[in-house]
Amino acid sequence: MTFDNSSGLPLEDRETKIRQAIAAELLDFWQKRYTEYIEDRDTDEQIWDDRELNPEELSENAYAAYQFYRETVEMGDWGSVRAYRMEVEEEAIEIIYVVTDGDDGWLEAYDLDGNLLGAARRYIELLAWRNVEDVRGQVETGDFPPELNCESTLWGRSEVVTQE
Repeated sequence: MTFDNSSGLPLEDRETKIRQAIAAELLDFWQKRYTEYIEDRDTDEQIWDDRELNPEELSENAYAAYQFYRETVEMGDWGSVRAYRMEVEEEAIEIIYVVTDGDDGWLEAYDLDGNLLGAARRYIELLAWRNVEDVRGQVETGDFPPELNCESTLWGRSEVVTQE
């Protein structure tokens, strides 16, 4: 078992906690957007607006990920890429968040030392965590991994799902 020096947790536990925190923030953000949609309200709020980073502030590996998506998605004029920093259990995490002109995208998370904590294919609030090579390969194909059921998103459900 490999341990992370900064948290003392086994690396797998640390990655799982971080991935769960990111997924929870995405779900919360998109649940609010869905509720606004159901109530016929509109907002320009973007996820993590208050945590956006200048890409040059990123660790080397996170910056390389940012550049990969910038060159393939943003410069291809079919989406955008943003860099964010968030805290998970008092640890700063860098997030590369990619949105297509549709509802899908990609996400990569790094610690401040540039260690990859997870890479995911994304559809609205849904995430499918995979190895980074597979995730980046889906930029070329546009494919979704089999475990990402796009019909299970808030917008794909037949019943209205609201926050309590």
